[in-house]
Amino acid sequence: MIMYVFSYLILMVIILNLAISTLISMKLLMHNNSGSRYEQWIKPIIYVAMVYTEMSVSFNFIGVVAHEYLFALLIFYLVDKNKAVFLVAVTPIIRIMYIFFVDGHVTLVSVIATGIVSILVIVYLKVFSKFVENQLLSMLLCEILIVATEIAFSSYIPHVVIYSLFNQSTNWIIRATVAVITVIAVRKVYLQVTSLQEKNLELKKEVSFDKLTGFLNYKKFEQDILMNVNTRNNIGIAIIDLDYFKKVNDTYGHDIGNQILQQFSIFLRKHLAYKLKQTELGIYRYGGEEIVWMFDPVLFSDVQEYLEIVQAEFEKIPLGGKNHYMSFSVGISFSINHHFNLKKTFDEADNLLYESKKNGRGQIVIDNKI
Repeated sequence: MIMYVFSYLILMVIILNLAISTLISMKLLMHNNSGSRYEQWIKPIIYVAMVYTEMSVSFNFIGVVAHEYLFALLIFYLVDKNKAVFLVAVTPIIRIMYIFFVDGHVTLVSVIATGIVSILVIVYLKVFSKFVENQLLSMLLCEILIVATEIAFSSYIPHVVIYSLFNQSTNWIIRATVAVITVIAVRKVYLQVTSLQEKNLELKKEVSFDKLTGFLNYKKFEQDILMNVNTRNNIGIAIIDLDYFKKVNDTYGHDIGNQILQQFSIFLRKHLAYKLKQTELGIYRYGGEEIVWMFDPVLFSDVQEYLEIVQAEFEKIPLGGKNHYMSFSVGISFSINHHFNLKKTFDEADNLLYESKKNGRGQIVIDNKI
């Protein structure tokens, strides 16, 4: 009996580690998801690997396949409800695979029983999450009921055999206790880890983004353009500058100037980033009212014509709550014309911006594309 309890304690520690690793992996994949169809399969693959490992460890340590729905429950409450429901539906397949690899055969009764347990688990998750407001209490009640259901169906599913050392009620108490401790511990650790991750993301955002405009800041501009000089692909760089912005600050004050700059930033983001993902947003606040836009010439093949339309629309917008109307000037250059050197491309765009200002402002000057 002592050895059995000791084995269960070791199993609990292993499940804790597997569960935390699974949750953190899922969370990181959610943050970094690029939308690739291959990445869509990474989460289920991780889940299958972790659950299969848990089943194997569980059976080898205590002679029982136990707590296989615990990971899905944690994912449901802490990461992604919709994904978790799918993973619950996948779990019976993992169990049947495990039974087949261990025994070499699977009975129809065990397949049906495993499927019924899976359906009941989904019902429990939906019901408890809806009607029990306290998340931790909802998780614990749901997991206890799942354990009870697994034991109730144990006689129909191979490798859910109750050790003769314990009667069924005692086994239920031990498994339920382990489940409760595991849920509480994993939830606490996971929330602490994700809290630290979110703080790190906020710090990273503060380091890379300008607070006023929400665009990437000058430091990020230096890293991406001035320090990362050469590129293999053709990249367009446009420098966009509000005309007579200094006059606005002198006339209305810096508060109104900042308000206008924020309006301008929202307008630019709407029109310049609509083809890009948030993680690929290549718009920088270079300084003051000067904005640098790094874009793909393939996506914006008609960039001059497009910016002329955008410019005409902007000139109709009243700004700063003062019915003040403004224009902007643009200089555009392409890295293909400068041996794919971003620094030289930027310098040329800056020269072209100066030319547009010199010619009366409100103009778009572009170098010749090869």
